[in-house]
Amino acid sequence: MKQLLVIISLIAFFHKNSFSQTISSQKGLTTIVFDTRDAIFSVILPDDLQNGDNISGTFSFITAGITEAQIEKSLMEVRKYKFNFSNPETQTSVLQKLNNINPFQQINLLPLKITSSLIFNLTESTGKIYSKEIKPDNDPYFTVSDCISPVHFLLGKPYRITGTFDGNAANTRVSIGNTYFPVLAESPRQCIVQIPEKMPAMEKMEIKVVEDFKPKCIQSVIQVKMSVGSDKITIKKGETITVFLTIKGLEGMDKLSFLTVENKTPTVISLKDGNKQNFEITSDMFKEGKDLKMNFDVKGITSGDFSLDFNLDIPEDFPEGIERQ
Repeated sequence: MKQLLVIISLIAFFHKNSFSQTISSQKGLTTIVFDTRDAIFSVILPDDLQNGDNISGTFSFITAGITEAQIEKSLMEVRKYKFNFSNPETQTSVLQKLNNINPFQQINLLPLKITSSLIFNLTESTGKIYSKEIKPDNDPYFTVSDCISPVHFLLGKPYRITGTFDGNAANTRVSIGNTYFPVLAESPRQCIVQIPEKMPAMEKMEIKVVEDFKPKCIQSVIQVKMSVGSDKITIKKGETITVFLTIKGLEGMDKLSFLTVENKTPTVISLKDGNKQNFEITSDMFKEGKDLKMNFDVKGITSGDFSLDFNLDIPEDFPEGIERQ
């Protein structure tokens, strides 16, 4: 069975809109998007910035263009960009060099000190400047000693750990078995890591968190995996093909999960029951501990390659007594 395109990468996850500057927050992360002439840049920060915090973040980009020549031209221009962040209160500014970076590469920002605000400036090779200011808030946050994390984690998505951290992602190690997860952002109250789309299956899964070489917490967790496949990824006009979806690991989840299925090639295929569909996923759908399986029929409008976007959103089921927004 051939694997169908499933858009669950971190960058696709955050770039639902395409404007020159956007900002959004979700599950512990604040994401700033700069849509420039040559690329789309994403800056990822913790969503709970407070005055006096030391924090860590990351950034990445996708080049413009379709052909290899277009992509290479965009990359050459991006490497001429200037990216800096400044603290207006202390009048300090840090320049991040871009001359060696590559698309989809997650780059760590240097640990930042939050006072009045942070200003991010991205300057194109043409001199055009994109700017965004991030201000800390004064909302109270529930903190826990050491750390604690949701019971379920979804492959290919960010995962938030609540606890007491020093804000320096460079000395934080989060792992399950021998798989270590890159830290996307960290504040004194939380650490958000990126779960890879693939990792070895283990009978007993425990997430381990170490900071500055000192163990912080160990917790049993459950892996949630979404698999999509089809007998073909190219369709002929008038032909009907079935796409198969399997979800593993959501049995026993008390809260609802949400699945969105979208036809990304509506000029090539039509998706039965609509080109965008939303489903509520409950634990009752996993009868007798079996996997959830769903089929989707697509019909060829014309001949060509086709793709569907499957996005699964699971709740953060922190152990009892820990609730985050």
